[in-house]
Amino acid sequence: MRIIDIIPVARSEKPADVILKNCKVVNVFSGLIEETNVALFRKRIAGVGDYTWGEKTIDLHGQYLVPGFINAHMHIESTMLEPREFAKAALSRGTTTVIADPHEIANVIGLKGVEFFINYTEGIPMNIYFMLPSCVPATDYETNGSKVRVMDMIGFLEKYPRVLGLGEVMNYPGILNRQEELLTMIELFRHKYKKIDGHAPLLRGKDLNAYISAFIRSDHESTQPEEAMEKLSRGMQVLLRYGTGERDLENLVSIVNPVTQPFLSFCTDDKHPEDIVKGDIDEMIRLVISRGVDPVTAIRIATINTARHYDLRSMGAIAPGYKADMVVVEDLQRFSPKIVFKDSQIVAEDGVCVAKFPDPLVKIDTVMHTIFCPHYQAEDFGFNLKTERTMIRSIEVTGVSVVTHERLTEVTVKEGEPDISEHDIAKIAVINRYTPEKQFSLGFISGTGIKRGALALSVGHDSHNISVTGTSDSDMALAVNHVITCNGGMVVALDGEILACLPLPVAGLMSDQPLKVVIAQNRRLLDAAKKTGCRLANPFMALSFVQLEVIPELKITNLGLMDTNTFRFVDAVFPI
Repeated sequence: MRIIDIIPVARSEKPADVILKNCKVVNVFSGLIEETNVALFRKRIAGVGDYTWGEKTIDLHGQYLVPGFINAHMHIESTMLEPREFAKAALSRGTTTVIADPHEIANVIGLKGVEFFINYTEGIPMNIYFMLPSCVPATDYETNGSKVRVMDMIGFLEKYPRVLGLGEVMNYPGILNRQEELLTMIELFRHKYKKIDGHAPLLRGKDLNAYISAFIRSDHESTQPEEAMEKLSRGMQVLLRYGTGERDLENLVSIVNPVTQPFLSFCTDDKHPEDIVKGDIDEMIRLVISRGVDPVTAIRIATINTARHYDLRSMGAIAPGYKADMVVVEDLQRFSPKIVFKDSQIVAEDGVCVAKFPDPLVKIDTVMHTIFCPHYQAEDFGFNLKTERTMIRSIEVTGVSVVTHERLTEVTVKEGEPDISEHDIAKIAVINRYTPEKQFSLGFISGTGIKRGALALSVGHDSHNISVTGTSDSDMALAVNHVITCNGGMVVALDGEILACLPLPVAGLMSDQPLKVVIAQNRRLLDAAKKTGCRLANPFMALSFVQLEVIPELKITNLGLMDTNTFRFVDAVFPI
């Protein structure tokens, strides 16, 4: 669109394409609610005021009109939906813009995966921007499928304008230890005035100062108000997170006030599809409003704050020249999206996406068939100890946070195996999916409630090796082999039978099926997991993070069990 074309419409010298009349416009600049009309021209807002001349008129009958929501940080891969299906789900909830970090697919197949995302989403009715992954691999303590180096990134920014900057710098020890390759990567982006996202769980004090001094200006890992406030006070944009497994927003609402709100944004990070269709960024708005936050403040956090942080100059507000990405809600308290506009077109109504998507530029089968490991047998998962008693070190999970803890338990040994039958402990193995040779590590996990069978999955942040958790070695082997046969997925095995499977053939991370199919398969998977005794609300989300060695406190990769406070491998079993 040329500026010369919109000016006559803004002055009512020419008709608007669409007039939205009888609106209550939430003004994120003034904080006021204006009862007025809005004139739309092509993909933009021509003006807000007493406009009546248009080719088409839509009467909103006094409903509220708010800017389209912006998700400040998320991983499309974690939705288990291919990108276009994800867009349909998020649009139905009023999310019109996302800043996606594709480091999951990049860890599997490198920049080929990032290019696939960019080309596959070209022209769809959602603004999808990307942060170029910084940690591929995240550290040297695991095996992934590809490497992305500084030299690989040169020219990528110029080639793809939807790349806004550098994705979350997860290797914060690399920053503190002045790792040259990582710092060179940051120098490349900061000299191009691009944004650099952070990932610094529990980092405080002088170490936090050092991390931020590397031009890292955002963080989504705060779990407690004190941590979030320290990061905010040191100049970071604090991204308040509310996903399937990370509900940090509930603990952080207390930091929201008129002074702090410009430096806050909303993000989901990792969210499964059945949760997205219940509520995406709109759910976060409802949550903070229910805790006493002013609705206009909540809307600012969901829109203009994120747009300004990422230099999205034409998004996040209902104002002249801004993109016509808007959401209609009946009530600012209940905050349920009724109509969603993207580029002046209605793309969703009453929670259903009605947008038309163009054919993709690339085929999805170009990012399939990414698992190369052999099949496994039950005996592969045995410890074969030569003692009568032993101490075991397990990863304790909660299901509500990606932070885990170390748990030490003394047990007897029966026929060479630690007897965990009287404890809430199961075995866990992480299998290198990128090699034709058998290579894996074996440990223990607690807090799942699993008493029978096994759960296996090919989603394991961030290298995405296959993990299997269970109490039956034979069921563990059965589950792993089914994941391999499916070229990726999530599986529940019990008593020699596959109870449920959600195939994820797209890079071993995403389904190639429609949203409704994936949700139905996932529901059956979660129901089947309960039959193992698992008490986690979403065990597969929780288990997908036990490999993430850049999050405290104890994790497991294909190379071994790791104390992430010291970045040292430790023994899963050791003498009393």
